[in-house]
Amino acid sequence: MGREAMDGEARKFRNFEALAAADGGSPAPAVLVLGGSTFMGRALVERLVARPARLCVVNRGRTYWGTDDPSCGKAARLMADRRDAKAFATALDEATRRLGGSAPRWDLVADFSAFNGPDIRAALDGLQGRFDRYVYISSDSVYEVSAWAGECWLPRPTAVPHAPLVVEGDSERPAEGSRRRALKRADGYGDGKLEAEEALAAGLAEHSGSGPGLALRLPDVIGPFDDTLRLWAFWHWLQAGPQEPPQVHDPRSVKRPRRSLAEDGGRSRQAADGKPSEELLFEEPDTVPLTFVFSHDVARFIDGLLDSASATATAPPPSFDAVNLACQEQPDLRGFLGLLATASGLQSPPRLAEVEKPRTFLPSVERPWNLSCQRMLEVYRFTPTPLADVLKSCAEWFAKGCDEFPRDALRAAMKLPPAPRKLAIQRSGLTATPSSSSSSAASSSDAEP
Repeated sequence: MGREAMDGEARKFRNFEALAAADGGSPAPAVLVLGGSTFMGRALVERLVARPARLCVVNRGRTYWGTDDPSCGKAARLMADRRDAKAFATALDEATRRLGGSAPRWDLVADFSAFNGPDIRAALDGLQGRFDRYVYISSDSVYEVSAWAGECWLPRPTAVPHAPLVVEGDSERPAEGSRRRALKRADGYGDGKLEAEEALAAGLAEHSGSGPGLALRLPDVIGPFDDTLRLWAFWHWLQAGPQEPPQVHDPRSVKRPRRSLAEDGGRSRQAADGKPSEELLFEEPDTVPLTFVFSHDVARFIDGLLDSASATATAPPPSFDAVNLACQEQPDLRGFLGLLATASGLQSPPRLAEVEKPRTFLPSVERPWNLSCQRMLEVYRFTPTPLADVLKSCAEWFAKGCDEFPRDALRAAMKLPPAPRKLAIQRSGLTATPSSSSSSAASSSDAEP
């Protein structure tokens, strides 16, 4: 290999001595993180460094929130771009080889950056089954391309007298190709994430020796270093005060009439005898639940999978599984703003402006039914942080962030309408042109190809 090629390899494979096992005793677990530059990935990297783990982070080396290395030099780093599938697979193969030993193998792979099936297949091609568990960061948007979504979320019969819950099995796609295509057009992101899950399930069966796969279906993720700035924008709006309150739907404008199950956007639902179910009436909820997960809970859940005590309860895990990971509390927008006001030390409930078309930043999807947390609680025995505590942690971070990351704080405030924006900027001590450089990248999610 020539000098130029060697220099190129050195720039691509950085700090790989961090993967060396310590002399004596059992080695620290080896973890491969695909993504890991910001937000959830950053939280996981910091947690694994503290564990400690032998950690390799794979991304393009972009700078977020003032650093391109959240591990502070304690992780191996591989610069690779998922958009070049062949080169990405080759790089993962080489990174795995550099683990050392006669049969190098990752204890866990955490994939934050796959958007679709080809992304997953490239990673599996490079890893060739050399891992004990593959955790894919998916999304609850997969339900937006499901058969149930294709039925306009009409209520389904339940064994207990309460509103339906969206469980993991509800991600099944519609049988009709035309319905699938329509849903894909409506939510390409959710379609890509479900395609990635399907590719992971199929790929695990093709690569002998691979460990099981697990898809974490996440709702809106909140926490420190969130590049979307949506929750920070709501925090700013509450800080603006009651003169310019946050906006919510006017209930008089969103009340939905009772309708039959046959009235489904022109698509009829059939009863058991094949006839339209005209007699089964229901009333849709007037409000949409907001479902969140704490970024630090995502990191805590994944880290816990490295401990045998946190694995599936009574039996070996299936070859592929999916679980909704979320806070149990799922309030409507009014309730959420009240919780955020309390967490921010402000008057609660806050004054709200009821308008027909409010300016809102959350939720990402408007699904009428709550996300089920039963599998998370009972199978994986994971207890999420209460939403009130999550919001308190976020509010404290936002207050400090106005000093530490003023440009990003300003970007969050600029999401507001002009009048509350002006008040929020004043009360947060920001200026229209902060002198510090932007600390977060333009990306709006944790996923980095």
